[in-house]
Amino acid sequence: MSRAKSKPGGFQYAPGPGIMEKQPGRNTIDLATFRIRIQKRIFYSETTGFGVFRVSGLPAGKNRVIVGELLDVSEGDTLDVKGRFIHHSRFGEQFRVEEYRAVMPGDHAGITAYLSSRGIRGLGRKTAEKIVAQFGKETLEILQERPQDLLRVKGVGRSLVEQIRTSFKDRRILRELTVRLAPAGIGTATILRVVREYGEQSLLVLESDPYVLVDSVRGVGFRIADTIARAMGIPAQDPRRLNRGIDHVLEQAENQYGDLFMERHRLVVAAVRLLDVDEELVLDAVQNQIERGRLVEERDTEPLVLSLRNHWVEAESARMLKRMVDREISKAVSDLGPALKGIDPPLTSEQRDAVSAAVSHPVTVITGGPGTGKTTIIRAVIETFSMSHLRVKVAAPTGRAAKRIEEATGFPASTIHRLLKVSPETRRFTHDESNPLPVDAVVVDEFSMVDIHLFYALLRALDARTRLVVIGDKDQLPSVGPGNVLRDMIQSGYFPLVSLHRNFRQTGDSLIVENAYRINSGDSLVLKPYGPELDFVFVRVSTPAQAASKVLGILEHLAPRYMVNSAELQILAPMYRDEAGIDRLNAVIQERFNPEPVCLSREQMRFKRGDKVMQLKNDYDRDVFNGEQGVVTDFNDDEKKIIVDFDGRFTEYAVDETEDLTLAYAMSIHKSQGSEYDCVILVLLPQHAMMLNREIFYTAVTRARKRLFLVSHEAALQPALANSTPNRRRTRLPQRLRETFENRSPEASADEYGIMPV
Repeated sequence: MSRAKSKPGGFQYAPGPGIMEKQPGRNTIDLATFRIRIQKRIFYSETTGFGVFRVSGLPAGKNRVIVGELLDVSEGDTLDVKGRFIHHSRFGEQFRVEEYRAVMPGDHAGITAYLSSRGIRGLGRKTAEKIVAQFGKETLEILQERPQDLLRVKGVGRSLVEQIRTSFKDRRILRELTVRLAPAGIGTATILRVVREYGEQSLLVLESDPYVLVDSVRGVGFRIADTIARAMGIPAQDPRRLNRGIDHVLEQAENQYGDLFMERHRLVVAAVRLLDVDEELVLDAVQNQIERGRLVEERDTEPLVLSLRNHWVEAESARMLKRMVDREISKAVSDLGPALKGIDPPLTSEQRDAVSAAVSHPVTVITGGPGTGKTTIIRAVIETFSMSHLRVKVAAPTGRAAKRIEEATGFPASTIHRLLKVSPETRRFTHDESNPLPVDAVVVDEFSMVDIHLFYALLRALDARTRLVVIGDKDQLPSVGPGNVLRDMIQSGYFPLVSLHRNFRQTGDSLIVENAYRINSGDSLVLKPYGPELDFVFVRVSTPAQAASKVLGILEHLAPRYMVNSAELQILAPMYRDEAGIDRLNAVIQERFNPEPVCLSREQMRFKRGDKVMQLKNDYDRDVFNGEQGVVTDFNDDEKKIIVDFDGRFTEYAVDETEDLTLAYAMSIHKSQGSEYDCVILVLLPQHAMMLNREIFYTAVTRARKRLFLVSHEAALQPALANSTPNRRRTRLPQRLRETFENRSPEASADEYGIMPV
């Protein structure tokens, strides 16, 4: 803590963690300033620093509550605060603190109260009084500069001195980082996460290489790290900045488009735009990383660049597939007849071909659209393996898809993540080459959703003699993650492929599957007037406001059969913004149909009991994965945590832990992949035209099992049917498969690449 400067009135000033610096982009003209005293802490998050406090010192007639990111603030502290009055929908008027300065006490009583309120074990009021009696007004300076002098105080031991030293050192680090970073717009939550990760080394880390935060601190990406780097004085041309910027461009291509490589010229142009430096600097940096083995360059029609990790994952996936194909399968399968006898209705010839291929080959690909009997084939494959006393596991990318398999087959199924099991200590899968799955066969449904990294992890967990059966719809959107594994495997021609064509659901009374096939071929849809038994209902709207209103009306209409938070009812839309976008629909549905009070709020997001929610990222500590849906069932008022039921698994979230949780009454079409719902309300508007194509439309429609309401207009349907853009992602798996299966390149070891398996 920096040395305080004496001020009249018995107080001293010291820069607090939120020193009064104007924040970028904030208008401080309308900010009011008050000196306040903290009376009671109502809520405080140790993770983000956000707190709610009852105070004295605000104008008469105003609610005596302040909120904001307030570090190292305790009851009894005096602060000079600058901010504005705001109105909270539930809690009324509050004073939002934008900037503040700690006013340090200058008298014996004030210093005693300050020390005893820091939450340091063993430093209560009596011990604080002894320390102040010994050092007087120099107490705070002693604590900061010479804490070992405290050993002169009777009853103060080395353990307490160390706790005091650490506590005040952490506070000093927080202040120093805030002084350096707050003017650059770096928020309190980020600073707290850095200090928790690096402690007293935080400033040293930021001064030496702030870009390491990208790998080590949650929520810090390249742009935040780059802002910190500039605040720390690292020049724009620094090689560390150039290298991280190039990595960031490649990662953006992977995360946004699913691409595993970039053409070299595209990479350079994007990096120059991001870094705002001369092209020669980027060209040299790319070449340097290639020469050092951090990036891989390959030649096609033009030079291609990919990360070492992606190169390794695709090359190893091809090698492991080749190893499986070349090995004899573990055990022979007995005659299909007895196993298939109990399947009702009897299998068609193409279904029998699919089952025969699955049990006879090391790796088999089965693909077909909705209603082609894929689930029946899974059941038949399971029965055949089981009757031959072979151990089989069934998995899918999402929990909903796994649950659907269980319901249809009566056989246990799990997500791929849970099949591979994640170690909470290492956050790695426990099943790999050294600990393969103890099975003879693995069946994976909804395989179009499996990205290259998850596929690689699955292959690592399979013994070379284990059969692998993958089943999916090649016409659906590709995986949310990078790669295009199902299409790459089909197009390679190296694996037995069974394509299913016969449709079992298609009848004269059903339009969902009929229109799905029409969408896939680009034909006009069959749109009939509304009828109570019609399973495909077209609701014509012209504007986003009309669409939102119709969605609410349909939910009212469906209320006798489906609660709005039902797992069997889902609203889908392609975009998040506008009046009929996902965010707005979630807000208006919550407001209309959920009368419960707000439990937790995060920025514009509010959570109530009964809300339907979705996890946005894999959380290995909670065992909850991207895309899983649940319902908020309760609120722990003492700990300020909501409790979410994820299909029988109850998980708690504090307000600062909800950044990966969102409302899910409405969700994106991409997020719905791998799931099916009894009833779907699909919103497609002319305003979505840039996002619309057959693949998105087809994927959305095939999410509905029993009924679909299409809230749309002909002006939106026409481009959606006309625009077919099969996702030809930039992958090298086809090339790796050709090289491996045709022995056109030597196998490379992990040591040669200089990396450990991902």
